[in-house]
Amino acid sequence: MKNLARFKEKVNARNLLVQAMYEFSFGYNHPKKIEDSFVKEFTKTKVDYILFKNIFHHAVKNQKSIKERIYKHSDLEMFDIKKIDLMEENILILALSEHELEQTEKNILIDEAVRLSKKYGSTNAYKFVNAALDTLLK
Repeated sequence: MKNLARFKEKVNARNLLVQAMYEFSFGYNHPKKIEDSFVKEFTKTKVDYILFKNIFHHAVKNQKSIKERIYKHSDLEMFDIKKIDLMEENILILALSEHELEQTEKNILIDEAVRLSKKYGSTNAYKFVNAALDTLLK
């Protein structure tokens, strides 16, 4: 794996974003409450909280339209997928949100999304995430 030490704060922010979006997906807590709990709980962790907050707000606000875009442009049939798993869907939403807000380079977003999919997703989810983002970020 690439040396991510120089970017540890952003890498940690992305890890927390996946967890925050997962919690948000169940609809039990208000986004502000989720955000506050993550900021409070991980104060000793080196995290780019500006990135965390900006991406989380954007992902929550635009979740529906980003999901529609994902389902419209991803090749679900190629992977024999009827519905994208929640974790992979959240990873895609976050990557697209970061792309829209931060204009992060395509290869960085794909690398990070694949890393997150391997860490949090199902066994071969990273293959779908890789292909989907390659199409969505053109």
